Amino acid sequence: MSTKMMPIQTETSVTRAASVWIVCGAAIGLMFGFGPMFFSVVGVFLKPMAATFGWGRSDVAVLPMFSMVGTALGAPVVGYLADRLGWSKVLVGAIVLMAISIVALAVAPASHVYFAIVGLLIGFFGAGTTAAGYLGVLPRVFDKRLGMALGFAMIGTGLGGFFAPIAANRLGAMMDWRHWFGVSAVVALVLGTVAHRLMFRHLPAQEYVATDVQVEAGLTLGEAMKGYRFWLLAIVMFVISGAILGGFVHLAPFASDRGLGRTVGAEAAGLVGAGLAIARVGLGIVLDRVFGPFVACAAFIVGALGFTIFVTDASQVPSMILLAALLLGISTGSEGDLIPFLTRRYFGKRSFGAIYGCLFGAATLGGAVGPFLYGLAFDRLGSYTLPHTVSLVACAVGAVGVLLLGRYPQAGTESK
Repeated sequence: MSTKMMPIQTETSVTRAASVWIVCGAAIGLMFGFGPMFFSVVGVFLKPMAATFGWGRSDVAVLPMFSMVGTALGAPVVGYLADRLGWSKVLVGAIVLMAISIVALAVAPASHVYFAIVGLLIGFFGAGTTAAGYLGVLPRVFDKRLGMALGFAMIGTGLGGFFAPIAANRLGAMMDWRHWFGVSAVVALVLGTVAHRLMFRHLPAQEYVATDVQVEAGLTLGEAMKGYRFWLLAIVMFVISGAILGGFVHLAPFASDRGLGRTVGAEAAGLVGAGLAIARVGLGIVLDRVFGPFVACAAFIVGALGFTIFVTDASQVPSMILLAALLLGISTGSEGDLIPFLTRRYFGKRSFGAIYGCLFGAATLGGAVGPFLYGLAFDRLGSYTLPHTVSLVACAVGAVGVLLLGRYPQAGTESK
């Protein structure tokens, strides 16, 4: 009987100082990964990019849509390869290839097909620089404080999401969108490499052995997919991600259309990043103490409150737009902690990378569809009222749906 190479995925023993450096490395990697260096600034450059080519907003929205499709496809691949090759090799490859893809965007011609392909590549290769990549390392190091570790690592995405749109808006006066993405590629490559070394310099290399036996408690991907919890989580995360990220990508043009100015739009996009930071640290700590689905329910209701502001007259007030942006950030920021945490609790560690990658991919696919539908609705209706209303309902439904996950299974009896 043939054997296959499988990683020994028992929790790695590292010193407290080393574990801190690993979390810091993950945070830095996320700060300069796909989300902040590309996705967070697409909304800021939505109108300038459309003007460059004489396109409609839905035409330009193809870029973030295909990038999220790419990330949705790339996330399961990241998990699959990491379970077999180790996280170090997968992450370093993702950092380099994403940077090259962003450079390709900076020299893009006026071609819808080119935009779609480049967007797909940025997302596919960038999947490893998102939570699908960096957070996959942490369950090897943490157990009882996994939620806290996830939260502090994910603050990188929040900080990056806060500063990147503001920087893009201010630097937009000195450089166009092409130059911005060129600079972003260099920054992502250099600081992504720094993050990688911080993590894996303090984390022992993953060992591989030839085996035919199960080496960790938990479900395989196939076993997980036979149960309702996997699909419930996938659907909820798809719906919530589509709603929140759709609203986020179109936040800057929405504020501009309201006559609030480009600066308010950029500040609002930045506050989404601040909300991300608040949610990912706060919720990460709470998850270690409070039942996960309850935390998820509360976070999704917060998102519904944000969309409530958008569909009322309160959206005419700059401070209320900023408040709504903060609420959206808190809601979407919860996903970064919830997906890996709930994956570990409900499905175990045996095929954590593959299961987590698929669930993260489902959320990312929702994030791909949402911005496109927002742009399509605006081009057809001339207003964001309908997509904001649908997003409000989606958040409310997701808040109820996540409660159906039920209790955590006991260790060694992960539920299907």
